[in-house]
Amino acid sequence: MKTLICFGFIIISFCSYSQTFVDDVDRVAVVVIDYCVDENGKRYDININLEKSSYKNESWQQGCLEHFKKGDLIYPMKMINNCWQSVYYFVNAKYKTYDLPQEDWEKCKVFHLGKFKYESPAYSETIIKRRKKRQIEKGGVGGKQVYKIKWTNDYKYQLETVKMSLKKDKHKEGNVIDVEIIEVLNDTTYLYKANVSNDDKANIVFGLITKFVK
Repeated sequence: MKTLICFGFIIISFCSYSQTFVDDVDRVAVVVIDYCVDENGKRYDININLEKSSYKNESWQQGCLEHFKKGDLIYPMKMINNCWQSVYYFVNAKYKTYDLPQEDWEKCKVFHLGKFKYESPAYSETIIKRRKKRQIEKGGVGGKQVYKIKWTNDYKYQLETVKMSLKKDKHKEGNVIDVEIIEVLNDTTYLYKANVSNDDKANIVFGLITKFVK
């Protein structure tokens, strides 16, 4: 089963995404499109980043590339004279309606504090520092991102966007992201789904996060 979600979306800055449910990935894989923006806000050097793309289906990769080329940037003049990436997510179809078993709820308490990383080649340089009331993400193409974090129960939390260091992302400040842990792989890694609760056009995003162990 393959279902393409939001095929006609408008590309939103570097971390724009479309999401597809498939049967040939264990959990989550990505196709990463690299591109640059010139002084006039026009895109060029648009290519698939084969090293960062963990989803290796060539037909889907080409489909993502063509889809991206047909889209438009919302804030191109805030992205001029720099290079960015756009990420397409491919998620195992079983997670479309998957919920964390109740016996695993309490296991999520270990993820409330600490230092983490994304298990995605697209964001391999990003480090997450999670405190009681703050989450700070630094590194990679996303710059520095500051959030207020509030756990609503053991396995669900909200991130309120406080500060985005990149000019093109300033419009995201004030957004509230609802995050739910839907699978605990082991003592250090979990699978989550997230969506921007105050944006009706936002897709649900899935991903893996791993906690650094001292």
